[in-house]
This record gives sequence, structure tokens and C-alpha cells, in this order.
Amino acid sequence: MTKRILKIVGFLLLLGVLIGGGLLVAGSKKAPTTTHPATASSNKQPKKITTPKPVAKLTMTELKRHPDLRYSSIIYYGIKYTHIQRWQEVSDFSRGWQVEIYHAQAKYLVWPDKHIKAEAKQLEPNWFKLDPRGNVTYHSFVVHSFRDDQTKTVNLTEIVAQINHDHAMKKVRQMPTNLTTLNHTQ
Repeated sequence: MTKRILKIVGFLLLLGVLIGGGLLVAGSKKAPTTTHPATASSNKQPKKITTPKPVAKLTMTELKRHPDLRYSSIIYYGIKYTHIQRWQEVSDFSRGWQVEIYHAQAKYLVWPDKHIKAEAKQLEPNWFKLDPRGNVTYHSFVVHSFRDDQTKTVNLTEIVAQINHDHAMKKVRQMPTNLTTLNHTQ
């Protein structure tokens, strides 16, 4: 009987060692825990989720007060909606624009590149006229042709409505930073 008790005690001892070792191995292989920055320290506030602020619509009052914004709106519309091919020559928003203003004729020449030099001004540029009623007439010289300029007339209120419809207010409001104007009194 003592042999039998020794066998049972030995078996239980061996079983205890195996179970204890298994628990140790399983305990050391815990899944890595991640802490979020907001909960890692009790001193930090969680980040607030902000929704983008709605961009205010463009208005005629705003265009009247800010001539460069008015020119930018007219240029944007000329590039996107006149369907006059040469207006695509001024479509590089990163290079910007130079607008030469001839007040006596209410004529606005639009050159590509806000840093354009006189020697680069070889070909007649795109241009527009703006009358007191807010009508904008886009003009474009047809290269290698003896035809009249291509033209399109649109009212400034239509331009503002189209920009607002396109949700392009933010883009148009950024354009004046890339625009230079040269005023000619003649």
C-alpha cells in the first residue's frame, strides 16, 4: 500500500509541475496592450473631432469691395466655363496671373504667370471687359487666323452663382494671393 501511495503522490506532484509550468508559459505570452494617447495619461484631454467649417458663399458685395477677388472670379469662370480654347493658357493655378488694367477702355488683359516679363508677352493675351452693369465680355485672339476674336458675355451675378454652385468659393478666395495687377491710366 505504501508503494501505491508513493505512486499517487508522485503522479500528483508531476501533474502539479506540468500544470504550473503551463500556466507560467501561457501567462508570459500575453497579447501586447496598446494605450491610446488620450487615456495613457490622466492629465491629457481627448482630441476633439472637429467638422470643417462651411465656407461662406461668394457675394456681389464682396466682389465690389475686393477688386482682386473680382478678377479672380472672372478668371476662374473664364478657365472653367467660357469654352474658349485659349483661356486654357491661363489655367495653371500654381503659376498665377498678371492682370493689366486699362481704365480708359475698361479692358483687362490676363497673362499667365504672375511674374511674367515684358519680353515673354509676344502673343496677344486673353482679356475681358467689364461694364458698369456687371457684364463681363471675354475675348480671345484666334492664333493664325484672320477671324475676329472669340467672345462670350456673361453677367457677374451668373459668375458668382456658378462659383457657389461648384463649391469653389475657397479656391477662388485663394487666387488673389497668386495674382498681380498693373494699372495703366491711359
